[in-house]
Amino acid sequence: MAEKFPDTRTEAPAYLARYLNRKKAKSNSKSQKEGDDSSWVSRAREKAEARARVETEMDEAPPVRTEGYARVTVSPRELIFPDSYRERMNGTTDVRLIRHGQTQGYGTNAGLTQLGKWQSHRKGQNLARGLKDGSKVVLINADTARARETATGVQEGLMQGIARYKIENIEIIDPFSMENFRNFQVWCDGEEKDPTSAFVKYDTVLEEYERKKSGDRPGWLDEIDRFWKVQAGGGDPIAYWLNQPLQYFEPPAIVVRRFWRGIVKTIKSNQDNENLRVFVCTHSGGIRAVATSAVGHDPGEPHNLEDVRIRVFSDMKNSIITYRGRGTEIEIPTINSPTWYDLSNKD
Repeated sequence: MAEKFPDTRTEAPAYLARYLNRKKAKSNSKSQKEGDDSSWVSRAREKAEARARVETEMDEAPPVRTEGYARVTVSPRELIFPDSYRERMNGTTDVRLIRHGQTQGYGTNAGLTQLGKWQSHRKGQNLARGLKDGSKVVLINADTARARETATGVQEGLMQGIARYKIENIEIIDPFSMENFRNFQVWCDGEEKDPTSAFVKYDTVLEEYERKKSGDRPGWLDEIDRFWKVQAGGGDPIAYWLNQPLQYFEPPAIVVRRFWRGIVKTIKSNQDNENLRVFVCTHSGGIRAVATSAVGHDPGEPHNLEDVRIRVFSDMKNSIITYRGRGTEIEIPTINSPTWYDLSNKD
């Protein structure tokens, strides 16, 4: 660029260069004081990205495989907590809310693409590295084809990773569905459906109304129509759901409490192993609602196979949630039950 246009500046402005130099010097001095933690993370990330680049060239990699997809499931995103937190985190249960892999589409209850299956398998291998000898892994999925196939792929990757890293005495519970971790529900013509199933009904009923040009459309049809038009227009329908008080969609706060009830229930029913890991393969709406309720703002849509990590303390009252480089300690919301969640005596 500079050769073609000699007058074009390619270097940083002086004030920015000085700032970057100060930041670099500060970072170097900090790493020398605190030991090898930061350099370990850098080395791990470099190795992960190198491995991702190599795997894009493997024969079994899908034809559309890219480095960007590889880094989503391979690059480490773990926070380095202070020593005071590390001591408190001893004995916590590790829970991961994992978004499903790339799906064939959202118009029907479709399964994963070949890339999605590869992502799931790779995620399982990555998770295996964090297991200790004698760990117990509970795999749960939402009751949709894409979530089930994701859990199956994660299980296969876990088993391959366990063999590769020679981790011993691991108990893996076969994936099973759990109502607590289903996608948020939509009231659709007298039934509760997940958004994909609701779309099929919506599309059929809407076509009939438009063809006959008669009668008032029901409220549920109007709300679903707005929801899907946000997506069709290139917007973010999950953000719309999180911020709009919809009357025919399950509210985000209810979804968050439902997820937490499932987490607590799963941990209490598997207290026979102190090295318990719970991996839940589900949908972005619920995952994003849990993260949003913890950090106080919407941190954005998780990529395929990206996870929200939750460390639940042994008292079952508090936990630490980490997502995209930010960790937040919260009180588990289900330990309290405000009356407004019970509508039976409100009239």
